Amino acid sequence: METDTHSDTRSFDNVSTKLIAAGVIVVCLLLGFAGLILPLLPGLLFLAIAAIVAAKFSPRFAEMLRRNDTLRGYMDRTEGFNELPLDQKLKLAGLLFVKATIDGVALLVAGVMKVLKAAERV
Repeated sequence: METDTHSDTRSFDNVSTKLIAAGVIVVCLLLGFAGLILPLLPGLLFLAIAAIVAAKFSPRFAEMLRRNDTLRGYMDRTEGFNELPLDQKLKLAGLLFVKATIDGVALLVAGVMKVLKAAERV
């Protein structure tokens, strides 16, 4: 009987985890799309977070994301995240946020440089 209760709890955790993840994905997508319009919100960062969370629950989507070198790196860094203690989860999340910010700035600078070079040719 104890194993039945344990298996029920385990399936409840699985469903609750999926519901929480779905909520995180929806919120990040909304913030991401708002960030694409509003300059104060980091839209690409929230869209990337939504993609990584969605990839944890969809192997097909994860495989599609792994084709991109940058996203593959982020996904590799988040492997085993659930097994970490809370303080290490917070540290990893903070470091990933800093890295995503740096990558976003680098992408922005590269885009501006391309635009400037194109403008010089005209």
